[in-house]
Amino acid sequence: MTYTVRAVLLFATALVVAGCGRSVDGSPETGAVAGPATTPAVTTAPKTTTSTTSTTRTTSTSPITTTTTTTTNTPAEANPQTFAGTAAGSYYFTTPSTKFHCAILTGGDLPTAGCHGPMPASAPKVPGAGASGTPVTPNAIEVTGGRAGQFASAGDPRYYPLDGSAAPALSYGTALQVNDLMCLVDETSGVTCRSDVGHGFTLSDSAFRVW
Repeated sequence: MTYTVRAVLLFATALVVAGCGRSVDGSPETGAVAGPATTPAVTTAPKTTTSTTSTTRTTSTSPITTTTTTTTNTPAEANPQTFAGTAAGSYYFTTPSTKFHCAILTGGDLPTAGCHGPMPASAPKVPGAGASGTPVTPNAIEVTGGRAGQFASAGDPRYYPLDGSAAPALSYGTALQVNDLMCLVDETSGVTCRSDVGHGFTLSDSAFRVW
């Protein structure tokens, strides 16, 4: 009986010792050394930063200033007394080529400037000086008072000196001004006479203009 109790106690002690040598809840057995915990490596991709630089180019355009110089040639002025005729208020001249004989007549009621000479072929026919008034080739051109320049047929020469003398030449580019009438001779365009109210004529042996 005594041996039986002792045997039971020895068996129970053996069971306790055996239970202490096993793991509980999955923990490592007593006496085992746990290794360091391994942390998964995280690889970080390099960041690429793109920098965009905006360049603004400023173009400055300065305004272009153009200066236009207009040159006006003022004709020389002739002395009216150099061209004075025998009748009061009459002034006679020829062109330097002597093709045209002209006058400025201010003694009457209608101051007139006009010329005789070879008329251009394009000049229109005008009523003749006779009673019939048949259209004829003009032998004069004139500007009178406030009327526009016009061709005319003069029965008697109006623009030659009354005493038959030779009138002096009016130089190219020289203006003869008497009261409200002015005449000027140009080597290219011919003779021009005009009034202060804006009427006149320009005449050569090949062309004309009246206004």
